Amino acid sequence: MRTNLLSAVAAVALVSIANVAPASAAVFPVGTTTPGVGSFQAAPGPNGTFNGAINRVGLGEGTFSDTFTFTLPAAGFGSGSVISSNVGGVTGLTFSSVTFNGTSLTINSSGNLTFAGVNNVQIFANQLNTLVVSGTSAGGASYGGNLTFVPGAVPETATWMMMLAGFGMMGAGLRYRRRSANVKFA
Repeated sequence: MRTNLLSAVAAVALVSIANVAPASAAVFPVGTTTPGVGSFQAAPGPNGTFNGAINRVGLGEGTFSDTFTFTLPAAGFGSGSVISSNVGGVTGLTFSSVTFNGTSLTINSSGNLTFAGVNNVQIFANQLNTLVVSGTSAGGASYGGNLTFVPGAVPETATWMMMLAGFGMMGAGLRYRRRSANVKFA
C-alpha cells in the first residue's frame, strides 16, 4: 500500500515537472554575436575606459537567465543598465533579478518600460565579472543594456584590513591617553 502511494506521488510530481515551461539559459562572453539570439560587444574608450552593449532577442515563453561575462586589464568601477519595452503582453518581459558582480540592481517599471541600473560597482583587474539577467518572458521578448567601466584605484582587501586595524589602534591610543591625562585636585 505504502509503495503504491509513493509511486502515485512520484508520478504526479513527474507530470507536474514535465508541464512547467522550460527555462532557458545563455552565456555571452564579451565579443559574442549570435544572430537572432543576442550579443555582448565592448570597445575601449579614452583614458582606459570601456563601453559595452548587450542585447537579447527572441526569448521564448517561460523563465530565462542570461549571463554576460568579461575581464578587464585594470581595476576600477562599473556602471550599467538593462531595459525592456513591453508591448501589450505579446512581447511581455518581467525581470525577476538583475545582478552585476553579485550586486542586486533595483528593478523599476514606468508605463511599458521595465529597467534596472547600478552605479560604481567595484571591478577587479583580470577577474571574471558578470551581469546576470533573469526573468520571465511571455514569448518573443527582448531587452538591451549598456555597461561602462572607468579605471580607478580599488584597494585590495588586505589594504582595507590594514587601514581598519590602523584606525582601531589610533582610536585605542587616543582613548588611553585621555584616561592617563586626567588630573585630580585634592
